[in-house]
Amino acid sequence: MSFRTQVAAGVTVAVIITGLHLGGAGATVTAAHATAAGSGRVLIAAPAVPDATVSCGDYGGTALTREGDDGARVREVQCLLAFRGWFGGTVDGRYGNSTYLAVRAYQSWDDLRGCAVRLKTDGIVDPLTWSALRSGDGCPNP
Repeated sequence: MSFRTQVAAGVTVAVIITGLHLGGAGATVTAAHATAAGSGRVLIAAPAVPDATVSCGDYGGTALTREGDDGARVREVQCLLAFRGWFGGTVDGRYGNSTYLAVRAYQSWDDLRGCAVRLKTDGIVDPLTWSALRSGDGCPNP
């Protein structure tokens, strides 16, 4: 089985196991922490669901979150990034270099997708980055 097929199968299984729910306008998309057996890699990818909100359930605020932080806020960042396909590490609640690089990559991708508001590419999860990570289409809603 090719790697791509294994990942697709893993995502399908992860969605089934975690009960990921996608709804229409105004819906909440809940992402859960799911990993491939033995790999420590999160296996959830994000479809675009306009006007939906995305949450992993670890943290619901918008406090600045940056390298060196740890805990629920960082787990939420890691899970949301993994849900969107930007973080392949373990959701462990530690904001280290891999989380920092994933946040920067996500923030810079924002410049390419045509959102009305652009994110600052600094690796810090500020209120606008939280908004983008949680929005159905990945664009910030100031």
